[in-house]
Amino acid sequence: MTMNVKLLKYHAYSRWFGRPSWNASYLFGRACRRLKPGDIVIDAGANLGEITSALAKTGSTVHAFEPDPYTFERLRKNVGAFKNVHLYQQALADQSGTAKLYRSREFSSDPDFWSQSSSLYADKSNISKDDYTEVEQLSIVDFVRNLGSPVRILKIDVEGAEVPMLESILSCGLMNKIDMIFAETHEKKIPQLAERTRALREAIKRDWANKINLDWH
Repeated sequence: MTMNVKLLKYHAYSRWFGRPSWNASYLFGRACRRLKPGDIVIDAGANLGEITSALAKTGSTVHAFEPDPYTFERLRKNVGAFKNVHLYQQALADQSGTAKLYRSREFSSDPDFWSQSSSLYADKSNISKDDYTEVEQLSIVDFVRNLGSPVRILKIDVEGAEVPMLESILSCGLMNKIDMIFAETHEKKIPQLAERTRALREAIKRDWANKINLDWH
């Protein structure tokens, strides 16, 4: 009965706000307003720090991940003064190790803007296979388990890598340690992820509609 009520509320929000991304923004804002000092949140794909900064201002403890060396230095400049923010020059992913991070073909023309398009997927439509940097990856499952406390919000905007991350989270039973996840999917720019993304959406709609939102933008 409780799940049915939550699903009804979710669909009511979706219908009221129209676009799924509007609904996601509303739900994210509501979740942020509930944060208090000491709560743990994770920003995977922090980029220049807009969301990291908003989360930090709630007083919560923010773990922000940004693997690109240029973007990480901009992130450090923008949010490094927050004492409750921990910065990681790593890609939060489904497994630990190293990987190639590919940049947009337009990166050199405006690094701040095009940094948001960098991806671990060489087949992403708007990246250059020749412009990449080797980065460290850290397993999301290991990181959350080692925190020792629940994660109130996990925001994932990692240009394709969110699919294996979410698959790993669900297969390892990690949702009992995470209150809410907001993620953007990128199957339109990475067609090879289309089928996996569809299966993921179906699983989330069936079992986790009140905890995982895939319409972040």
